Amino acid sequence: MHYVRRTNIMDIYIEPARKAIVIRQRWTYNWLSEPPLDFWTYEERRKWHHKADDIIWGNWSNKFSVYSFTSNKRFKDLNSVDFKVEFDIEWVLDNPHWTVNVHKTLPFRNFNSNVNWGNQSINLSSVDLDYVIRDNIYSQITFNHEFGHTLLNDEEYGPEWGNPKISRYQDDKRALMNIGNELRDRYFDLIEDQLKKWLPQVNFLFPKLK
Repeated sequence: MHYVRRTNIMDIYIEPARKAIVIRQRWTYNWLSEPPLDFWTYEERRKWHHKADDIIWGNWSNKFSVYSFTSNKRFKDLNSVDFKVEFDIEWVLDNPHWTVNVHKTLPFRNFNSNVNWGNQSINLSSVDLDYVIRDNIYSQITFNHEFGHTLLNDEEYGPEWGNPKISRYQDDKRALMNIGNELRDRYFDLIEDQLKKWLPQVNFLFPKLK
């Protein structure tokens, strides 16, 4: 038996047999090209999505575990289980969680990648899958940062990087939602909240990454 919770921005699967919690988002793509670049070929689209999926897997999956316990016999398969947590993006043609506009751009083009929570869209550049150096010290994958926004995480960088709001985490520059690439336990608050609302009879203990 496994459990599924469907939301408008992600689906959550609990698979006791594998001891896994899977966070899956369905993405539909609009492939856009800026002149003088050629339109995306199918092979280019396939490679881009595959690399994006690999980045999510490598940077988000299996980085921590969630321990569950309960005295409710109805959920005995969730008692005393240490779950690994996996993240996945699925390329779909309809019924997406997110509409993703990927712009084929020239290298070093100053592109404003962003996530729009209101219409559930993501705007990305074709080069957002590569590392960039911020502040001459911190490395970050822009795509990785933008994925963090799909889990409803706010910007954490300071006003010198264009953030109009003051973040309490603006000095934590190695953090992914700042200008670094490191995960923090606060990035999983939405998932923790969803699990607790979905299955209040079960206790889920999330780790403290920092």
